[in-house]
Order: sequence, then structure tokens, then C-alpha cells
Amino acid sequence: MNKMRLHIITTIGLLISLSYGLGAQATFSLSEAIDYALEHHPSLHVADLDEQTAEWQYKEVLATGMPKVNGNLDYTYYYKVPVTPTEDFITPLVTEAITGMPYTGEPEYFEFAFLQKNQLNVGLSGDFLIFDGNFLKGLKASKLFIDLSKKQVNLTKQDIIQNVAKAYQNVLIAERNVNILENNINNISKALRETTLIYENGFAEELDVDRLKLSLENLEFEKKKLEQVIAVSYNVLKYQMAYPIHEELSVTEELETVVDLILLDGESSGEIDFTQRPEHNILMETIELNKADLERIKQAYLPTVTGNIGYAQVLQRNNLFDSEAVGFLGNGSVGIRTRIPIYDGGMTKAKIAQKKIEIEKIENDLSEFDRGMKLQIYNAEAQYENAKLSLENAKRSLALNEKIYDKTQIKYREGVGSSVEVTQAEASLYQAQANYINALYDLLTSKTELDIATGEILKNKINR
Repeated sequence: MNKMRLHIITTIGLLISLSYGLGAQATFSLSEAIDYALEHHPSLHVADLDEQTAEWQYKEVLATGMPKVNGNLDYTYYYKVPVTPTEDFITPLVTEAITGMPYTGEPEYFEFAFLQKNQLNVGLSGDFLIFDGNFLKGLKASKLFIDLSKKQVNLTKQDIIQNVAKAYQNVLIAERNVNILENNINNISKALRETTLIYENGFAEELDVDRLKLSLENLEFEKKKLEQVIAVSYNVLKYQMAYPIHEELSVTEELETVVDLILLDGESSGEIDFTQRPEHNILMETIELNKADLERIKQAYLPTVTGNIGYAQVLQRNNLFDSEAVGFLGNGSVGIRTRIPIYDGGMTKAKIAQKKIEIEKIENDLSEFDRGMKLQIYNAEAQYENAKLSLENAKRSLALNEKIYDKTQIKYREGVGSSVEVTQAEASLYQAQANYINALYDLLTSKTELDIATGEILKNKINR
């Protein structure tokens, strides 16, 4: 009996766990959705890898100026020992010593070997840089390249935040649209029931009932289409967040709350801070990087000084394992090498000219970007102000149309209004609702575009 009870309890617990697992889904506020994207998005991971690559490239450049030490172990066996023809200087000396007269014969030569069959060389050698302007300027350029990579990460973050924010807002707009349709469906369903009752009592025409049925069917069809739009919007949001497409998620923000927070934002100071835009900073850093590279190229006119030091032990024997023969003999050396450029055919001059042109082009790009940024901000501010005005007007119009529709319904139920008036009021209400949704969308979009233009989007000002 106890075993059966334990089995039942275990089974119930398992079913509860499965039910919870099946029903659970992740929920995200706008800020949380952006944070998730910044943590998981593959493009940001690639940007981070580029930054790491830049850091390793700097270390690679740094290593070129560090001392290099190598160990040497060389063995050579001469199966035919090389010889050098050497003039016989001994015979003339002996002849002169004996005869007392100069030696007048033809000089003779004999083969003399300086090496033995086996040669073993063991040693250490080191090379080090004393002066190289190219190395010093290249090191500076590598540091600037690291900074450029970091600024490139900020540009990637801006794109991710922008895309997630827009996708999230599209979900809110679509869900708000469905909510409005559901309210309209409830209202039409109620009106249909009332009109059907009035018709059955002989105080309404069948045409009025049919009109309401058609309106209800149209609304339900529009709702089904919007539900598909919501599903697509969620998939787009998942994609922009780098969230698994097959997993469920829901949003926690309320559209009106987001709009109210946007409207609470203070007015722009009117000052343009170009450094808020990562594109501006990237162009500035690119100019500095190219200027550093220009200085590096100019160093080709300067001499390069390197040093070397080495020590070796050399063993030479005809019989390598003859312990009676002479052992290892040491030798060491220290040297300095200076390379002085004299004429390179104009190569350095050509490189300098090309780099100067490249810098001028990037400076022109920066100037054009700053001009475009000003225009973008001015236009975005104007669109944002227009969107706020449009939303206020849409709110007033919606409230007025709702009031007219309610009064028209009351008049119709009391028998002092016509179905034509109801139809007209209903159409006006639907149009006002559509205008209101469009105004909300325009406000969200224009605020996002303004934040992008000013660079404020990187500060997450839209992530309340």
C-alpha cells in the first residue's frame, strides 16, 4: 500500500514538473531584451574577436623589437676533407740557411687541410634591436588599431540595440492592435445580440442584423491576420536578440507606458556632440592610425642599428670519440650592424604620397559625416515633434469618435437613430483607431531614429 502511494505521489510530481516546463516561457522587458542580445549576438562576438586579434597583433609588433636568443647544435662529417693549396715556404728558408744564398727555384705547393673529418659546434647566439624608428612608430600604430577595434565594437552594439528596439516596438504595436480589435469584436458582438433581440421583436430590420454579422466576421478575420503578424514580429525579435527561434518568449512592456516615458523626456539641448556617434569616433581613430602609419613610413629614411652576440664551443676530430684528441675550443663574438638607407628608387616617397592622399580622403569622409549627422539630427527632431503632435491629435480624435459611437449606439437602441448613423460612426471609430496606432508607431520610430542620430541609443535611454 505504501509503495503504491509513493508511486502515485511520484507520478503526480512528475506531471506537475512537466506541466510547468511546458508552460514556462521567458519574459523580457525592452532593456532585458537588449541586454540578452548584447550578450549572445554573434556579430558582437565577432567584433570582440577582432579586438582580441588587434591586441595580439600589437604583441606581435612588440616582439619584433625584443631580443632574440637561439641555440645552435651543428654536426658535420667530411667524407672528403677540404684542402687549401699552400705555397711551400719551408724549402726556400732551409736552402737559404744551408747555402747562404737566395732560393731561385720555382715555388712549390702542397695541400693543407684546416679541418678534420668530424666537426661539432654547440653555441648560443642573440640578436637585439638598438634603434629602428619603424619599430617605434609601428608600435604606436598597433596601439591605435586596438582603440579602433574597440570603437568598432561600439558601432556593432549600436546596430544591435537599434534592431532589437525596433523589433520589440513592432511586437508592442501588433499586440496593441489586437487588443483594439478584441474590444471592437466584443462591442459588435454585444450590438449584434441586442439588435437580433430588437429584430425578433419587430423593431429592427434584418439588414441591420446582417450588417453587424458582416462587420463581426471582418473583425475576426482581421484579428486572425494580426495574430500571424504578431507571430512573425516575435520571430523577428528573436532573430535580432539571437534568441532560439523554436523557444517561446513574451514581452513585459506596455505600449502606453513606453510612450509615456518617451514623452517625459526633456527637450534636446540643441548642442550636437559628434563624439556620441561611434561612426565619428571610428573615422577620427582611422585618421590617427593613418597618421601614425605615415610616421612609420618616414622612418625608412633613418638608419637601423642592430646588435648581435654569440658564444660557441667547437670540437674537431678525425675520430669523434677519441678522448685523447683535443676537446672543445670556445669562441665568442659581439657585433653591431648599421643599415644606412641611401637610395631606394623613390619607393618611400611614393608610399608617403599615397598615405597622405588616404588621410585626406578620410578627413573628407569625416567632414561629410559630421554634416550628414547635423542634417540627420535636425530632420529626426522635426519628425519627432511632428509625431508628438500627431499622437495628441490622434488621441483627441479617438476619444471624440468613441464618444460619438457610444451616443449613436444609445440613440439607435432607443429608436431615435438610424442604422446608417451607426455604420458611419463605426467606420469613423475604426479609422480613428488606425490613426492612433499609426501615431504610436510613428512616435516610437521617430524617437528611436532621433536617439540613433544623436548617439543617445548607446546610453540605453530608450531602455526604461
